[in-house]
Amino acid sequence: MASKLNVISNALVLIGDLPLTSLSGTTRAHVVADSLYDNTVQMELSKFRWSFARKKAQLSLVAATPVGNEYDHMYQLPSDMMFLIKLNPSINYQVINGQVYCNYSGSLFCDYSANVAESEWPAYFAKMVEYKLAMDFAPSIRDSAASMELMAAQYEIASRMARYTDSQQSPITPLQSRPFIDVRF
Repeated sequence: MASKLNVISNALVLIGDLPLTSLSGTTRAHVVADSLYDNTVQMELSKFRWSFARKKAQLSLVAATPVGNEYDHMYQLPSDMMFLIKLNPSINYQVINGQVYCNYSGSLFCDYSANVAESEWPAYFAKMVEYKLAMDFAPSIRDSAASMELMAAQYEIASRMARYTDSQQSPITPLQSRPFIDVRF
């Protein structure tokens, strides 16, 4: 299982620096890691619909009335949501300030991508983030463009492998509609 300290330390080792023993400090590595880590992880989590970060939730109807006359109801989105994948049932909606505005008043469920803690990351995602951090750390810590280019190449490979591995976690949904075949019969 990954931890923030492990991921940062592994990224530092990849660029030839010493691993950190704690997250608090004033060294160049501490400052760079503290500045870049959270945004980098958020960006990587939001780039792809990772199966390990996908969650389902029932949304709560908000008692307040939406502003304007376009929508009649509001539902509160989960606090750990990074982005909304879909609503069930499928309705017309708009997301405004962490709420779903719609003209539907029944039970509403959502599939969403969540902000997942490092301890829940699979190994393939943790390794990909390590290479991404190493790529970002290299120019700031090692002053090395060559090291950054090497880590960028490794990151691309790790990213492709992580997306492939993650895509194998879900079954393939067969096509439901066959208009070109159905028209013949």
